[in-house]
Amino acid sequence: MKYQRILLSFLTATSGAIATAQAESLSSNSVDGVLTHYTEGTVIQTYANMATESLKLNEAVNKLAAKPTDARVEAAADAWRATRANWEQSEAFLFGPASFNDLDPQLDSWPLDQAQLDHVLATIENGQLEVDAGYVRDYLGAALRGFHAVEYLLFRNGQPRAAADFTKAELQYLVAATQVMTEDCITLEAWWTGMDNLAEDKKEVLEEAEIETSGSYGQEFVNAGKAGSRYDSQTEAIQEILQGCIDIADELAGAKIGDPAESQNPQECESWYSWNSLDDFTNNLISIQNAYEGTTGGDSLSDLVAAQDPGLDAGVKAAIATARKSVSAIPAPYRNNLGESEAIDAAVADCLLVSEKLASVQEKLDS
Repeated sequence: MKYQRILLSFLTATSGAIATAQAESLSSNSVDGVLTHYTEGTVIQTYANMATESLKLNEAVNKLAAKPTDARVEAAADAWRATRANWEQSEAFLFGPASFNDLDPQLDSWPLDQAQLDHVLATIENGQLEVDAGYVRDYLGAALRGFHAVEYLLFRNGQPRAAADFTKAELQYLVAATQVMTEDCITLEAWWTGMDNLAEDKKEVLEEAEIETSGSYGQEFVNAGKAGSRYDSQTEAIQEILQGCIDIADELAGAKIGDPAESQNPQECESWYSWNSLDDFTNNLISIQNAYEGTTGGDSLSDLVAAQDPGLDAGVKAAIATARKSVSAIPAPYRNNLGESEAIDAAVADCLLVSEKLASVQEKLDS
């Protein structure tokens, strides 16, 4: 109820206490517009980009398996990084289908169960098992699939592996795991945009795997507060955006950056096979920035906050920018520089500040 009151003020406030310029801004930067631009310009666009890049990765892996060369390993590794960047830029909105359909753990469980994967690979190598996408999808757990299974097979010490080092079992598993990962990436886009709105090549992938989604979660989000949406109010949807940003800021400060530095254990660093950790951190902050500030020049959550409290909005944006700068100051690769306590402590503190600033927005909306 408190959120409803404040959002109503965003949409209708015209009292003398609000400047004319702000009132004009409110008329164009409505909550309807924020939810629409957030859904279409940030969430769906990010997932669409990820699904498109995953198709390129799948193609590159199949070419690698057909004729292993160093150039083809490098092409597949580059495609993995491109797909990974979009995933990390989606981590401020891991609610909805990523959560209730278990797509987050299926795509990005960490740590990888390397010992078990090596056992599976040995079983394939000695002829006791054949693996295809259906087997990975239906019989293997989240810790043996997704980004990090593919990463483990493509990289060693931060670099693409030598083509001559791949075994037949590794190539077989790589093809299967990449196919399933591609299906999961496309499934996320399908859940948000609706199956009928997918490009034909993406739709064919899901149809061949007999994967179905239901409706359009994006439409439910845009229509928050209306019949047919699981969101009872627009305020509930706005709260979801904010909480998603806070969650990933806290995870950055803790599990992703802080915990490996505290333990001094490189194996706690996510994406350590590819040495992609610092890029992951930066892309997580971009995810927060995109969710808060928007990506297409349309109405954004930032606009709503600025209309109510310009100083608070400026503080949020400054905190995000500072955190990005702090993360970029950590020497690469992260797994080899866990002793850089000054730079790491600054990044942790600045990510926590992002979380605190966003929590202040929540408090403002609850006042």
